[in-house]
Amino acid sequence: MTDSRLDPEISPTRVFLALFYSFVFRIPSFQQLDSELAHSCLQHWIGADRAFRDDTLRYSLCGFDMAPLETMLVDVNRRLKRGKAFDSGRVQGRLVAALDGIEVVSSFSRRCEFCLERRVTRKDQAGRKIEETQYYHRAVGCQMVHSPVKPFLAIEWLRPGEGEETAALRLLRRLPDLYGSRFFDILLLDALYAQTPVLRLLREMGWDAVISLKQNARDLYQSAVRLFARRPPEVSFAESFGHKTYQVQIWDTDALPFSLDNPEPVRVIRSEEVLQRNHYRLGERTPHITDHEWLWITTLAPAVFPPNLVRQLGHSRWKNENNGWMDLTQHWAFKHGFLHACRHRPRHTSSSGQREAVPNHGLAAVVLILLIALALSSAFVLRHSKLARRDHLTAVAVAAQLRASARKRPPSIRAPAASR
Repeated sequence: MTDSRLDPEISPTRVFLALFYSFVFRIPSFQQLDSELAHSCLQHWIGADRAFRDDTLRYSLCGFDMAPLETMLVDVNRRLKRGKAFDSGRVQGRLVAALDGIEVVSSFSRRCEFCLERRVTRKDQAGRKIEETQYYHRAVGCQMVHSPVKPFLAIEWLRPGEGEETAALRLLRRLPDLYGSRFFDILLLDALYAQTPVLRLLREMGWDAVISLKQNARDLYQSAVRLFARRPPEVSFAESFGHKTYQVQIWDTDALPFSLDNPEPVRVIRSEEVLQRNHYRLGERTPHITDHEWLWITTLAPAVFPPNLVRQLGHSRWKNENNGWMDLTQHWAFKHGFLHACRHRPRHTSSSGQREAVPNHGLAAVVLILLIALALSSAFVLRHSKLARRDHLTAVAVAAQLRASARKRPPSIRAPAASR
């Protein structure tokens, strides 16, 4: 671990360990971590000679070297795959990942050199509508989704002036360099990525895909709807989950051209689902029925992946939302805005001889450390911890137990002195 400081008293390794432990313990802010570092117990765990404050964390992390963090995340995920942590989630022998984007932080006043900008209309204190510039960060992440352990493989930040699909293509091109092209086999994507450049890249990398289809691919969407309206469904069945019952009809075709500029035929799946569940109104249970329609395009072969299995994969993309971004937001303080627009950072001499602050990579560094902590913590809880397997404690409860145990100094492992 390295950063931009010159001859620091608190090494970057100690800074990394302090922040790593704080995420494992689910500490939501640097201020709370500051109070934890005042205790000698945590100092002992991270190997620090003395207590240090949150300003040291900020000063170091804003100039942190990103390469060792990404290398560590890749190494953790490779070890998880070698340890067969993903094997129980294979679908027809294939490993499944999902890719999607999320907005991390936004502000009308605080900004940094990497912020994206947009014009937003809102109401002032007097109730009048005003238009202001909002600064925000957005990222695209790729996550393993079908296994019990669901780590993120990598994350890519949107740069000023570019769209989410551009960052997604940049991330997909980086993944084979980080993991190899066969680390996973199937990629689940949102409708935003139903584009010719994405399909060409997937074909080049050798990945199969299941992509949601909406009105943004208007020609293909309307062609599929017209075709399926004239024929009966290939599959019809009912399934129940608790108090929910689904009546499902699925259509399947593999002969629709994707677009005018890419007329190669693609396989399209349409699922029409009627959901019935019970609602309680005025103390009485009444059935409530809603209709849903889903369309996906896929490169999976019909002989190996029948339409009902493609439907399951299409719905599995929500695991990236629920077990990925939502879990990080609700339980890991992902949207706290760590070090966004932080001005307290090291300086270096520019080519013109001026002393300038180093580029602020603090938010990106904190997020990578967070993803490392997520991967290791979830693997520990789901595959090792007796508190979770035997006592059925949640991951948050296990984190509280770890935090309590870390307040005690570890026992000495030195051999007892030989008796005379």
